[in-house]
Amino acid sequence: MPVPATRIVKTEEELLGEGIDTVDAGGVGKQRPYGGGTYRVSGQVNRLDRHGPQRNAGTYIKVYVPRLPLIIVTVLAVLVGAGWLVDSIAASRVERAISRDVEEAARLDVSPRVNVDGVPYLAALATGEIPSISVHALDVDVAELGMVNAQTRLTEVQVTRDQVLTGDISGAPARSFTRTIRLDGVALGRLLDMTDLDISHPYDISPAGGVAAEAQLTGTPFHQREPSTVIVDLRLVGDEFRMTPRELVDAPADQTDEEAQAVRDAFTLTLDTRKLPLAGRASTVNMSGGSIFFEAQRFNVSVAMSALSPVEVTGD
Repeated sequence: MPVPATRIVKTEEELLGEGIDTVDAGGVGKQRPYGGGTYRVSGQVNRLDRHGPQRNAGTYIKVYVPRLPLIIVTVLAVLVGAGWLVDSIAASRVERAISRDVEEAARLDVSPRVNVDGVPYLAALATGEIPSISVHALDVDVAELGMVNAQTRLTEVQVTRDQVLTGDISGAPARSFTRTIRLDGVALGRLLDMTDLDISHPYDISPAGGVAAEAQLTGTPFHQREPSTVIVDLRLVGDEFRMTPRELVDAPADQTDEEAQAVRDAFTLTLDTRKLPLAGRASTVNMSGGSIFFEAQRFNVSVAMSALSPVEVTGD
């Protein structure tokens, strides 16, 4: 892009003495200091005019942007893009391999979704560690519960270079193993013999979790005409999960004391968490997003592909 013209009142010999490389009919060419590129002064070279461009009699300077930085930035962008592509392909390949192995070991009908963490994933070739591996299974049919969603997560998995590339992590040591299962209204309603159970949080705050939590349940107990809403306490006591009504929030207006007690009884549940597909007794319980979550955790484990299944597998 042309910049304001500058007219120069110097002889050819003076211009060459100041570092101008050439003086020709089209103007002069000057080398910038420190290799910063060149610019050309084209047109007439006669006298200095400081009052702006004069297109008919003036001279114009064309500035050329140095190409070296642009080339460096372009090369770096290409290398980063290629590296990201290779890393993504390697991670996807490992995720598919783990998913296939878990499906076969657990005899699942649907391949579970697998996520391997680490950015970039191939950094594990140098560190010897995959930060975490998660296996998600949706709508798994569990005896007495029906369809449940489950997630298994391994953290700080120590792996060899071959395991990083192939995804065969069987036998690899991991810092922790966490299994989480989610019971929605359908699954919990099956345990309570209610087909219209709805689960929500009783207060407009973020739900807490741990060995105790609370939830608001709305459903129609067996042999009742209308739905009732009850706030229940969720407790883990040893191996047991205990759900106990604390407050009857909404019920038919003509409900008797006996019927109210029957409603409380209908929303009462005691469950041995060792019967849940948790690979151990539950350590935490919480309510979130219309579902109740149970979690069990173990530390310093050796990875077994069947253990990544959302359901217990016998006769491995």
